[in-house]
Amino acid sequence: MPSPKADRRELTFIQNARREQLIECAVDVIAEAGVEKASFVRIAERAGISRGVISYHFGTREELLDGVVQLVYALGEREVGPLVRAARSSREALLEFISASVMFYAAYPRHMKALSAIFATAPTRTERSEHGAEMLEVHTLLEAGQRSGQFRSFDARIMAMTIRAALDAAVWRVGAGDDAATLANELRRTFDAATRSDEV
Repeated sequence: MPSPKADRRELTFIQNARREQLIECAVDVIAEAGVEKASFVRIAERAGISRGVISYHFGTREELLDGVVQLVYALGEREVGPLVRAARSSREALLEFISASVMFYAAYPRHMKALSAIFATAPTRTERSEHGAEMLEVHTLLEAGQRSGQFRSFDARIMAMTIRAALDAAVWRVGAGDDAATLANELRRTFDAATRSDEV
C-alpha cells in the first residue's frame, strides 16, 4: 500500500503537469488572440477544462502570464545555455549565444510570439528578473573577453544592449518568415567584427 508521503509526491507531480498544460494552452491563446483576449475562460476552453481548474492552479491571470514568461526563459536556457557553456572561449561563447538564440526563436515561434505580446504590456521586460539575469550574463561574458584580450575595448553595457536589440529584431524577422540560419550567420559576423580584438 502506498505511503501518504508517496501520495503527496504523486499529487505534486500531477499538479505540476496540469500547470504546465495550462501554461502551454495560455501560450497558444496569447499567440493566436493576444494578451487582452487571453482570459481564464478562453484558456480553459482550449484546455478542455472548467475555469475553476485554472483558478485553482493560478490565483490570478497575472500569475498565469508570469508562468508563460518563466516557461519561455526556461526553454531558452535549456536550448541555448549548454551551447554557450560548452564554448572554449569568450568569443566562441558570444557567437554561440547569438546564433543559438536566433535558432531558438525559429524552433519556438508560438512561445516567442506569446512572450513578445506579454512584454508589450505592463510590467515592462526591464523589470523582469529573467531579463536582468540574461543581460548580466552577456555583460559578464563581454568583460571576460576583454580581460582575455579576445575583445577590443568598448563599453560592455552598451554592447550588451546592442546585442539584445539586434536579437529582438531577429525575433520579429524570424516570425515574419526570414531564414533563421541566414539571419544567425549575419548577426554572428556583425558582432564578431564589432567586438573582436585586432590581436585575435
